[in-house]
Amino acid sequence: MACKYGRAHLVINVLYFMLVCGSCFSNHDKRILLSDPDYVQQQMTHLQSELQTLQATVQSQNGELQTLQTTVQSQNVKISSLEQQLSYSNNGGASFVRWGRTDCPANLTELVYSGYAGGSWYYDTGAAADRLCLPPDPEWLQTTVVPDDYTGRIYGAEYESSSGHTLFGDDSHNEEIPCAVCRSKYFASSVMIPARTTCYSGWTKAYGGSLTSGHYGHAAATEYLCVDEHAQPLVGGGNTNDDGALFYGVKAFCGSLRCPPYKENKYISCVVCMK
Repeated sequence: MACKYGRAHLVINVLYFMLVCGSCFSNHDKRILLSDPDYVQQQMTHLQSELQTLQATVQSQNGELQTLQTTVQSQNVKISSLEQQLSYSNNGGASFVRWGRTDCPANLTELVYSGYAGGSWYYDTGAAADRLCLPPDPEWLQTTVVPDDYTGRIYGAEYESSSGHTLFGDDSHNEEIPCAVCRSKYFASSVMIPARTTCYSGWTKAYGGSLTSGHYGHAAATEYLCVDEHAQPLVGGGNTNDDGALFYGVKAFCGSLRCPPYKENKYISCVVCMK
């Protein structure tokens, strides 16, 4: 029993001595390494090499980042351009007739075709109310049916007034009327607003001018149209008072029409707007 106790005590003492001396040896080695100039220089050289490698890596990654940013910017420009084109594609398509002109508003629209105004005879009781922009190159029906008197009729159109001057230019009385069918490149809808020379907020002006209709004393029904403020006669057209569909300026008459804001005997303006 005493022998076993003695051996156990000896083992414990040996383990304790190894632990203490191992720590001493380790600390001693450390003190030797830290006081060794060659060792310190070796470690410094190693750290500098690692730092240089790290700096080179950072520079390389910065270059890649700049390249990536340039690519992203380029792609953003392309995306913006495509979005704009898509917006134009989605929004375009509004069409209208520009009465009194053969051209369309520049930059905003494209010309579908130009021609001349036509409509029913001004005194026919069965006249069609609307006026048409007739193309200069008609294509005829392929039919064997011979026309008879049971038809509608269409005529040309003229600027009219009680004198030689009209709202549509000097010496324009009895002049034939040109027109242009225009299509918007960017806008989806159009509207003619009477009694305005400018569009309301959010709308873009296509053209402005004078409100027209047939004469109030004539039998044929007509519609209100907006003739361009820079109206022109039809090139090559006549001014021989052939009549047909007649365009007159429109005046305000008070009573059921609120005055103010409207004024008696004042010509009514108009504007065509797009959005």
